[in-house]
Amino acid sequence: MSATGPFDVAAYVRAPLGPMRETLQGVGAALPADLADALRYVQRRAQGTGSWLSHVLVTATHKDARITAFLSTWAYEAHWFGDALSAIAGAGPLPAIRRGIAARVRDRFGPLREAVVSNLHGRALTAVHMTERLVDGWIVDAMLERAQQLAPSGVAADLARIREGIARQGRFFAESATDALGRSRAARVLARRRLAKRTWPIGADREPAAATARALDALFGPDRSWASAIDHRIDALPGLAGLHLVRRTVRRPGRPAFRIPLRGASRVTAPLPDGKDAR
Repeated sequence: MSATGPFDVAAYVRAPLGPMRETLQGVGAALPADLADALRYVQRRAQGTGSWLSHVLVTATHKDARITAFLSTWAYEAHWFGDALSAIAGAGPLPAIRRGIAARVRDRFGPLREAVVSNLHGRALTAVHMTERLVDGWIVDAMLERAQQLAPSGVAADLARIREGIARQGRFFAESATDALGRSRAARVLARRRLAKRTWPIGADREPAAATARALDALFGPDRSWASAIDHRIDALPGLAGLHLVRRTVRRPGRPAFRIPLRGASRVTAPLPDGKDAR
């Protein structure tokens, strides 16, 4: 598939990146405890796509055969990326996850609520889904890039392969998000609102905020330039300038970037009736 032409979904589906364990170079390499923990954090994000997909598949996004074909292979690859990270980082303690009644209710009825929201917004939600996965991919890639710099050579080579796969996926999300946002003012308004309410990276709200804080601190310490760089990339997407999603995440790791509807969104067009936004 060409990096300059339209993304070739058929070629992507025919040649997915699958199991990697037998070809990994860094298995068994000694890693600092905090780096191994950060890689396990990314692994949980990679293998935790099921909840996100359960929300997407009840919306108009699922009616797009091209996107559905891509997402099926994307989820397959994400699982094996996570499996490779698990092999590299080794077993470790899982964070103590305590989900209250409200969180369990959201988990159970989230897809139903998303189906209702989909009836209100239709294909505008597709722009949200593609954009949030694009942004999430940028964040995860930044984490792996920094881990690659800190890791022994064998592990660094393995992480480079995973990053190549994430970059390939990102080309589809970038193409789809840019097109969907550019065609619809309603999609731009909805994307601003829902992306600002998300916890980044996707799935971080399913474990303690301290786990996200530890992973970011282990990889980046006080450095914030990586967050600014991603925010600049978000600014370049149609209608999404000024959200500062990643810088807000760095200030409040494991928490939504912004809870109050954005003034910038209301200036683009009249607010849409999505008071029951789902995660």
